[in-house]
Amino acid sequence: MTDVEEHYWFVERALTGMLAIAEELGDARVNARPDLPGANSAYGLLTHCLGVVEYWAGHLVAGRPVERDRPAEFVATGTVARLRAAVADGLARYRDDLAAFEPAAPPRHTPNSEFLGPDQELTQNGVLLHVLEELAQHHGQLEVLRDALVRQRPVQPAFAPDLDWLTAKRGVKWHRPGPDVLPAWVADMDFPVAEPIRTAVVATLDRGDLGYPDWPDGPAHPLAEPFARRMAARFDWAPDPSHVRGLTDLIQGVQIVTELATRPGDGVVLAVPNYPPFLATFPRHGRRIVPLPVEDGRLAFERVTDATDARLLLLVNPHNPTGRVFTRAELEEVAEFALRHDLVVVSDEIHADLAYDGHAHVPFASLGDEVAARTVTLTSATKAFNIAGLRCAVAHVGPAELRAQWDAQPPDLFGAPNVLGVEATRAAWEQGDPWLADVRAHLAEQRALLGARLADLPVRYRPPEATYLAWLDWPTLPGDAHAFFRSAGVELSAGPEFGGRPSQVRLNFATSTAVLDEILDRITAAVAALG
Repeated sequence: MTDVEEHYWFVERALTGMLAIAEELGDARVNARPDLPGANSAYGLLTHCLGVVEYWAGHLVAGRPVERDRPAEFVATGTVARLRAAVADGLARYRDDLAAFEPAAPPRHTPNSEFLGPDQELTQNGVLLHVLEELAQHHGQLEVLRDALVRQRPVQPAFAPDLDWLTAKRGVKWHRPGPDVLPAWVADMDFPVAEPIRTAVVATLDRGDLGYPDWPDGPAHPLAEPFARRMAARFDWAPDPSHVRGLTDLIQGVQIVTELATRPGDGVVLAVPNYPPFLATFPRHGRRIVPLPVEDGRLAFERVTDATDARLLLLVNPHNPTGRVFTRAELEEVAEFALRHDLVVVSDEIHADLAYDGHAHVPFASLGDEVAARTVTLTSATKAFNIAGLRCAVAHVGPAELRAQWDAQPPDLFGAPNVLGVEATRAAWEQGDPWLADVRAHLAEQRALLGARLADLPVRYRPPEATYLAWLDWPTLPGDAHAFFRSAGVELSAGPEFGGRPSQVRLNFATSTAVLDEILDRITAAVAALG
């Protein structure tokens, strides 16, 4: 066996051995970090090892350019399948790199001191020995990590959590309805937290970093740049980061704009049905709701009456509770109405990441400069990444006068960002997309299951184009649909809370297939019992 063959054999053996540990852990644990000081995840360690091989063999032995972000390697997340492909690609490049190997020659480049190599001059043979040193060290760490994870509490399957785990929750969704009722009401998902978010929160706690954060003075928000990058990458919109202001949640954003942009007695145009806290907000502020009916999924502007005193339009897109994703043409109709009536537009886009294939979300402020200059865009990672309890959101305040009014308020009148909320949101937006892709795939399957199960029931149902919320109308049920199904052991959201009819309810299907099936079994049995 030649020197080249030996080097390749040992590196292949190490990487495939580490990959076997990752496969043993599976997707449920490969991104998890055990409760050990300074521990990494299996995904992060193996990604780091691939970075070691790529830099030291590819750059220093083969001489090819290699861009490396060493810190990012340790926090990388993804699936076992993605790791398997990365190992195969890495070994193929390593074999090619060995063609340039000259054992006694010096490295083709000076090693980067930040990459923590040996503190002596190396030959190319020494460079590859360092690669083996790193792989051996991390292979041992990975075995310790695996054993610790196996000993820890069982990891909940991503989309099939145990019922005992769900019923032990203290959040409102599972706790309030009681032990004999299955909840499908509050818009929380029933899935374990995404590992990048958990890692970010635990890292903050491990640092004891719950003191005053070192964030920029003035109105600048620590999530301004991450927000702008995400909007550009996912929705082809380039918002100005300097226009971003921090919120605890979107309800607060609506209330701030209502106070600053309108006066008591002014009208506020909003689609009905709508999110209950929004419907409750405006009367309590002394503002008059101008209903914009949603009929068969469309915004019926021809039904709007008496909007002459309106100063504000609230757009919820994707829409809650119907799940509509309004098309560009529909949004342009909204924009024309707002321009004609000189309205400030608040656009709640919190469900944008949950649009299904075939339904593209269009940020309202992206329709043009004139529209952007009168639009306040509200969003958060809390819905798509299931972290509502961390209370963190952002507002992109387009109107210059409104932005000046906002900034002129007393310091911290609207509160300040939550440290854990900011760290969780940053992790979600910058590292959470693999998890989000899996969530979206599961929700699409749940939506299909729901449609199939409802097909033979006397219900009016239009599959949502986004969200995990189904708006159902049961016109033949006696009395109130919410009360009827609660008596059958299912807690839904009542239609009248959204400005809908007593025959209407909203069903949350962001749960396991087993729980959704049981919910639908109870619904079906209750309807069948009517005869």
